Amino acid sequence: MVEPDTEAPPKTRSAPPAADRRAGFLRRLINRLASEASELDDADLQAETSAQGATPIASCRNREAVCILGTLRTVTFQPRAGVPALQAELWDGTGAVTVVFLGRRAIPGITPGRAIKVRGRITALGGQRVIYNPIYELRPTPTD
Repeated sequence: MVEPDTEAPPKTRSAPPAADRRAGFLRRLINRLASEASELDDADLQAETSAQGATPIASCRNREAVCILGTLRTVTFQPRAGVPALQAELWDGTGAVTVVFLGRRAIPGITPGRAIKVRGRITALGGQRVIYNPIYELRPTPTD
């Protein structure tokens, strides 16, 4: 008597069934709908950063020449050693850096909420990351 082959056939990888793909889509959609607006903004900023070839702030090292793209969260006038200085916090979704324009009281277009791309050398001052007098490029806003 011949015994039937009890060994299972080898498993092959194939594309996930349509139901699995839909479940993945639904899971991503539910996560997106349940996320806070700030988390979504951070994700959008991170995507924009990588699309524009900029470096995420979280991966910038001290004394490194960097190109950063983000949104200005705050802009203040803060004199330093008797010299006028415009100071702004730049956020890219991964971290923040303070951008300081020495000798300036105001710069047209440098306002909170504005998207900006800066190039300069990042440094640490008192545990805070700073870029002094960067080359900057104002990015278009939805109303421009």
